[in-house]
Amino acid sequence: MKMFSILVVNIGSTSTKAAMFGNRECLFKETINHAPDIITGLDGFGEWFQFHRQAVEGFLKNNRKKIKQMDLVVSRGGLTRSIQAGAYRITDAMLHDLRSGEYGWHPCNVGPAIAHEIAKRFGAEAIIYDSPVSDEMMPIARFSGLKDIKRGAAFHVLSQKSAAKRAASKMKLSYGKASFVVAHMGGGITVCAHQNGRMIDGTHGLGEGSFTPQRTGSLPLQSIIQLCFSGGYTQNELHRELFGKGGVHSYLATHDVAAIEDRVARGDPNAELVLRAMGYQISKEIGAMASVLSGRVDAVVLTGNLTRAETVMDEIRQRILLLAPLLVFHGEDELKVLAAGGAAVLRQKEIVKEY
Repeated sequence: MKMFSILVVNIGSTSTKAAMFGNRECLFKETINHAPDIITGLDGFGEWFQFHRQAVEGFLKNNRKKIKQMDLVVSRGGLTRSIQAGAYRITDAMLHDLRSGEYGWHPCNVGPAIAHEIAKRFGAEAIIYDSPVSDEMMPIARFSGLKDIKRGAAFHVLSQKSAAKRAASKMKLSYGKASFVVAHMGGGITVCAHQNGRMIDGTHGLGEGSFTPQRTGSLPLQSIIQLCFSGGYTQNELHRELFGKGGVHSYLATHDVAAIEDRVARGDPNAELVLRAMGYQISKEIGAMASVLSGRVDAVVLTGNLTRAETVMDEIRQRILLLAPLLVFHGEDELKVLAAGGAAVLRQKEIVKEY
């Protein structure tokens, strides 16, 4: 079997992850977690691109003696127009949409641009795989309540599907015939209903659902209208307030949940209440997605870094105890999933779509 070398790049809201794979086997990898005071000061595509590119270039420099070749670069996708799941070639049109922010802004928007630049240098191809805007939603789930606004898909697709498939395997079920509610809980939080191998509904990772360590999630509509027209913020300032300084950060001036858990352990009642409130809101979204599945839920599946936050987990456990069996996967397989998608492309088992 021919050995293919695949570089995988995964840009998150608080981290840069990179790995080299030989086919589907991880050869070496690195996760760089970024200090809150650094990333909250970044503004615009250019600053985020330079910041994360420097991190990925550092990874390549530190491992340059190990990198003999590079056949493919695979990046997590960004917020483009809705597309199908699977592999897409990174094109100028895709990069234009990611830079413009027309379909939304998230740090993951810079990942494809970094992958494209590195691939050109090595004479390789660059793709995204299972983009967060992969859309499998039911028609009825697209209604927002206002005719000119349609609900769209923006989920942690890699993590969501990986966790659901692990749950199916653990329960000796077929993912294509099972029903799960999956909550990815990290810097961003999405809660989705999986039915018969499709993500039929879910909370948009930027504009809906529970508040997160840095984002507000859903907000009372009248209050947000007043805030928008208060004159106290420019559009960019308000964007940073809602998506960079919202959520836990707005209450406790930090989004470092591990540090906040230490405060809880030392008896800080306010820190405990904020974390429990986040768990409370996640639980409400889990209940809502269970109703999407008509209450027939094989398991509730939790994954992501926040599964290590015991205050949050205690709140969720007690509120969904009677709903369905609970499975928790602390780790995430996003790098592995991206590499597997790349390997399928290189072996011509999967077609690369054009954006």
